Amino acid sequence: MTEARVRQMPGTELDEWRADRDAAGTPLPEPYRDEQHEAVVVAVGGVDVGGALLAYGREGAGLRCAVRVLQTTLPHDAAGAWTSVASVLATHARDRGATELATAVAPALATAFGRAGFQATMFGTARTLDPDVGPDLQQDRRVSVRPMDADERRRFVGEARALLHSGMARAGVADPASSRLEELETRLVRLGDDPAPDGELLLTAVLDDRPIGGMWATLVTGEEGTDLHGHTLHLFPEFRGQRLSRSFLGAVARHLTEKQVRLVRARVYGYDRWARSIMIPDASRVTEVHLRKDLR
Repeated sequence: MTEARVRQMPGTELDEWRADRDAAGTPLPEPYRDEQHEAVVVAVGGVDVGGALLAYGREGAGLRCAVRVLQTTLPHDAAGAWTSVASVLATHARDRGATELATAVAPALATAFGRAGFQATMFGTARTLDPDVGPDLQQDRRVSVRPMDADERRRFVGEARALLHSGMARAGVADPASSRLEELETRLVRLGDDPAPDGELLLTAVLDDRPIGGMWATLVTGEEGTDLHGHTLHLFPEFRGQRLSRSFLGAVARHLTEKQVRLVRARVYGYDRWARSIMIPDASRVTEVHLRKDLR
């Protein structure tokens, strides 16, 4: 296996990297509250191939290291080199006291990172929305959807918070007490505003005139059309286990078709087999893979 090494990036190189990213319109991210950043140079076979921006922050009883940016000239098919890079990043983070290392990579790199001991926690997905997508979702049309009213939106804030926090904790994506979730909390609180913030789509699922669940997503319109970024979709506890989820999703798909949504993007937890079966019928739907490695 090709040997990889990392070393702290000198200040001048970091300034150049930052300037290049700014010029390209993809600036290096700023630290979250109570988080420290470290920039390192990545070398493979004795040759510098790029850099990584590492973020260290306390989560739970440990220190989490996240690879916020990993920019290299390595081709995706250099599997051995990528496995070596993944391993040396883990060693570097452990040497600095981290108890876990998290990152997100292109699907083509997931196997290489897996060989270095990383496990998938979450998948970024994208599916076009057209009449041929999910025809099985339209077989049961018992459930319909409508916009949430103000009272429903205010109740939904607490429901969505609990679901998102528990899902992220179970998947190993984030601790509910993490400062990284402050932006999410700000957005959740604003969902209760009247009127709701522009671009936020909040729907109530209805069965026989009774609310049975809710959904939150964000609509983003660009030059190519409108994309939907899904955040949470759930049935109320008393309606779970009644085979209503596919009917709910079918109603959402019809609603989005009426809104001329072009693409549906979502993040699916690795443990959620049902969601994976819907959003990831094949590997081509995966846009990124979130990974973590226990360093203890």
